[in-house]
Amino acid sequence: MTYDHLSPLAQKLGAWMAEQCQDGLPGHFGDELLEAFPDSEKKDIRQALAELKADGLVELTPVMGPHLPRVRSTYELFVAADPGVTKHDPLRDAVVLARMLIDNPRLGNTRELESAIGWERRRFNPALGQLMPLFPKGKRRESIQNDYPTLGVIVGDDEVVALRGFIRQHTQ
Repeated sequence: MTYDHLSPLAQKLGAWMAEQCQDGLPGHFGDELLEAFPDSEKKDIRQALAELKADGLVELTPVMGPHLPRVRSTYELFVAADPGVTKHDPLRDAVVLARMLIDNPRLGNTRELESAIGWERRRFNPALGQLMPLFPKGKRRESIQNDYPTLGVIVGDDEVVALRGFIRQHTQ
């Protein structure tokens, strides 16, 4: 990860979690982090997770029993980690997908969009995940499976405007 303000342990934890998410979807972690970082103290891992949470890279849920809270990575973790982990930038990739959706709204079917772009799913999902906030409920098909952030989106006028704004914001 290249978030220099984060501690080295937080950076290592973030990169490790991003690497574990082979499908490019947010993952769930817990005490296996203790096993993955045996040279780190439990309290140091907890503090590093709190750093990641403060930057919106993970969500933490305290539960009874385990040594660490339950961790759910976010799409923002991929933005932070993937340039170093996969050598792809999810924000730049999302700009490409946004342009494709503007040019051909029928690509709102996720499988068709993935097929049209030809990327492996590990690269595709973090980019598509960046676009999800632009599609309000009712304009995206909620995933009931674990393949994609959404099964599809409806690209109307409001969404085209939002996609154009996203492109402007991320190409300067």
